[in-house]
Amino acid sequence: MNEFEENRAGTPERTVSERHIEAVQQQGGMFVEAVRRTRMPMLVTDATLPGNPIVFANQAFVDLSGYSMDELLGQDPHFMNGEGTDPEAIRRYEVAIMEGRDETLEILQYRKDGSPFRAMLFASPVDDGQGTVTSHFLSYLDITRRYAAEEDLRTLASELEARVAARTQELEAANISLSALVTEREMLLVEVNHRAKNSLAIAASLLAIQGRRQPDPAVRALFEEAQDRLNAMARVHDLLSKSEKAQRVDVSVYVADLCEALRPITENDDRIRLEAKMEGAILVDADTAVPLGIVLTELITNAVKYAFPASRSGAILVQARRSQPGWIELVVRDDGIGVSSLREGSLGYGLVRSLIQQIRGEIDVRSDVGLTVTVSFPGAPQ
Repeated sequence: MNEFEENRAGTPERTVSERHIEAVQQQGGMFVEAVRRTRMPMLVTDATLPGNPIVFANQAFVDLSGYSMDELLGQDPHFMNGEGTDPEAIRRYEVAIMEGRDETLEILQYRKDGSPFRAMLFASPVDDGQGTVTSHFLSYLDITRRYAAEEDLRTLASELEARVAARTQELEAANISLSALVTEREMLLVEVNHRAKNSLAIAASLLAIQGRRQPDPAVRALFEEAQDRLNAMARVHDLLSKSEKAQRVDVSVYVADLCEALRPITENDDRIRLEAKMEGAILVDADTAVPLGIVLTELITNAVKYAFPASRSGAILVQARRSQPGWIELVVRDDGIGVSSLREGSLGYGLVRSLIQQIRGEIDVRSDVGLTVTVSFPGAPQ
């Protein structure tokens, strides 16, 4: 409820208010009638009386408050304040009245039936022309619906913030879980690659032992070729186990390492030089690196075996470069006799063709000065 005071009849404030009403009615005119009929609820107080009581209220205020004119006369202008009214708003109003200045504020008020409403209160002092405040005009603008809409928006915003915060926490938890899974996956891939390397190295060693037992040089050569292919695959898995990205291999590191490992097939012959020229930071997927290593092993082995007869010396150059956006070129060039050993129907030729198709690549063989084999294939996103 509000601070309405019952039984104000017969009090000095009420008597003066009634006289004021009679004077207004007798001296009225167009202005008084306009105030009476305006749709904005309005009060007039008498600042010369103790408590600054209400001496006039228009019909709009009667309708807003629910009190009759008879109940309003003589009331304290604060009478619609209640338990929910902001003390700071009351303080601002009282200070403005004491200082005799205008004030506009938002305030919670209570009607006769106890229902609350939000209002913009416009308080203005009226003096007698000599600086003494004699009355106050109080106007009320009902903003209940606007305030309710703003409150709904604030509630909605708060709910959205809470939902966003909750969703953010869920995503953070999911990211933590995903990061843990990715880390675990990387560790597992490293372990798998390490074990694959060891298994392939063991298989290559077994082939080497078995090959040395073969009396036929042609059979020993086949064992050596198979051993070289297994070693090429083992080197891929070795690099994968050491790489920061468990499923990516740096071509420059891989090819340089592979060329170094293949140097013994030249039998330390000073006639043949094996060189590698690489562009840095060319990444390929593990699924590409394995067949690529076998292809490179085949091409270098063929160049060593067939490009340089006993009376011939020269160099084998291996290059890796980006030929165009999204594509990588691997070039094996020798300055030997220029006769390709990639013969149709041979095991090496068929293996190279099959592996290049597997990585969706293309092969170009040119025998100008020596032999140049270019393998082009799509690379992983850098």
